[in-house]
Amino acid sequence: MSVKHPTLTRVTILVFGAGLIVGALAAGMPTAEELRSAAKAGDPWAQLNLGAAYDHGLAGIPRDPRQAMTWYRRAAEQGLAKAQFNLAHCLVTGCDGHTDSAEARHWMGRAAAQDMADAQFLYGVMLAEGLGGAVDRTEARYWLQRAASVGQADAAEYLARFGE
Repeated sequence: MSVKHPTLTRVTILVFGAGLIVGALAAGMPTAEELRSAAKAGDPWAQLNLGAAYDHGLAGIPRDPRQAMTWYRRAAEQGLAKAQFNLAHCLVTGCDGHTDSAEARHWMGRAAAQDMADAQFLYGVMLAEGLGGAVDRTEARYWLQRAASVGQADAAEYLARFGE
């Protein structure tokens, strides 16, 4: 990973690694061809899961970070918060060999706006620390408080140190 920010590195590994394969994959592993077919037909959950399969070499699909990014992006563009979160994670960590903090911040903000607590926390950290754009402590506090209010423990911990 090429993340230089210690808080984001630790948290994204914990959050991102916890629940990658959702929906169809969790219910009963489809074949790689079934997953590709549904993803190509425009199903955002299949696109998310195909991205995760490429990201981690699952469901008989070889690991391919570039393909992971492609499928995460397609699902993210359809408004799927989990895909927006995964795309932002890839953009900030450089899973395909390059990073784009500004675009990562954009997608993390979109996922945060859909009430995804982990995205709210990470978006708050990005705003607080100026990752991908200017520091905005007021907006950072808002997102961190939203995440903490629904039990996101890392957000509560971060907020406790926020004024230091």
